[in-house]
Amino acid sequence: MAIVERGVARRPDQARALAIEVELRMEESYPPVRIVFARDEVLVEDGAARAPALRISGALSDLVALLVAPLVGGVPSPMNARGRAALGMFASRRVRIEGGLGLMRSLLGVIRL
Repeated sequence: MAIVERGVARRPDQARALAIEVELRMEESYPPVRIVFARDEVLVEDGAARAPALRISGALSDLVALLVAPLVGGVPSPMNARGRAALGMFASRRVRIEGGLGLMRSLLGVIRL
């Protein structure tokens, strides 16, 4: 929740433009996390999403690594070691995305660290 809250506070216009439901699933025994971006509010809660436009799953450590990877055009930068590592997580399917790549780019644009 703190990561989403910080991202929304730093990039409120991008957060308002999202208007989607996201589900984060960690491979460890954590419950899924539902994030709903609405025009004037953002809801973060434990539990599966009802109808997610975007579902991201992977190990918690991989999801955190994705958040700290430098971005270029909303995707991890291949010019940086952390960016290449994040791209490798997608290529190896350690991090899986169900939904549009554009939605993923928009989400990372808001919640990046």
